[in-house]
Amino acid sequence: MNYIIIFIASLLTGLILSAVHVILPWLFGPIIATVLLKKFTSREYRWPKWLSEIGLYILGAQIGASFTKEIVADIQDELLYIILISIFVILLAIMISFVLKRFLNCSLETAILASIPGALNQMIVMAEENKNANLLVVTLAQTLRILIVVLTVPFISSLLPEGVHRATISQTPSMVEALNMQTILLLIGAMVIAGYLYRCIHFPVPDMMGPITVLMIWNLTTGINFMIPTPLIILAQMCFGIRIGLQLYDLSYQINRQLFIGVLIQNLLLIIGTFIIVYIMNLFMHESFNDLFLSAAPGGMAQIIIVGLETGANVAMISSYHIFRIFIILLVVTPLLSIYLNYKARHI
Repeated sequence: MNYIIIFIASLLTGLILSAVHVILPWLFGPIIATVLLKKFTSREYRWPKWLSEIGLYILGAQIGASFTKEIVADIQDELLYIILISIFVILLAIMISFVLKRFLNCSLETAILASIPGALNQMIVMAEENKNANLLVVTLAQTLRILIVVLTVPFISSLLPEGVHRATISQTPSMVEALNMQTILLLIGAMVIAGYLYRCIHFPVPDMMGPITVLMIWNLTTGINFMIPTPLIILAQMCFGIRIGLQLYDLSYQINRQLFIGVLIQNLLLIIGTFIIVYIMNLFMHESFNDLFLSAAPGGMAQIIIVGLETGANVAMISSYHIFRIFIILLVVTPLLSIYLNYKARHI
């Protein structure tokens, strides 16, 4: 009954926000509805993890379906810019960690692990393993950053010129129009298996990476392009919005004033710094400023993709930047951080 109540309240709130043309109504609607239900009713609301995972699979499928041969060719031409922007954003985050360290009077380990964008799970694991890191601060800072990005980036993005991909998307047939039921079921099975394999190797956001990988391979080998039906995208946003709303309410009781202000300053500096980086890089590129900003934005990939879908941005381009940043964090930043923190711990 609690699941039904929270879903219906989220649906109604989303419809109201959509009617008054609020940006991201199907994300913010569930967030608002969930917080209000938790605040003003006595029921103990929970949201099944598997429903959130289904939402991520749908968003991953939408991203994967966006990777056409033409888009991949464009991305290959801009590989150098993808590398540079990813590195600049990570370096910016590390520099800002020194500001967080001074403001919160915490250890450098805590500040660095709390600042690296787009790698929540990895940073929390490293905080658990490092005796000088404050696990609570790292967890709250990383989670709060996602919420701050969700609340700020959409409004910044809405002020920028929209992308040019809405028309292209509308001309692409829906999955149910382009494929027969047997093929759809085979693709769903392959996406679930791929997600499971990513989860086994502890890769970030496995529920998104599985569908992305499968549908990228499908598009590049068959050339049969399709888009995920709009009602499924709305459902994915609702599942994700309810999850964020529950997190937001639970976090509100754990965050003190100093921590909130410190993380808020950290994230505003990250967003402003990213804006400046994108502005400079855009002088040498021919992409939409909105596409570039969302590609570099220091948030979780799922949240940024939702914003990209709403603003008509190039979803494939945005996700490619974020995926590449995840690889840099996994293959370069995390090992180097681990070596540095272990060295520092041995010499204290």
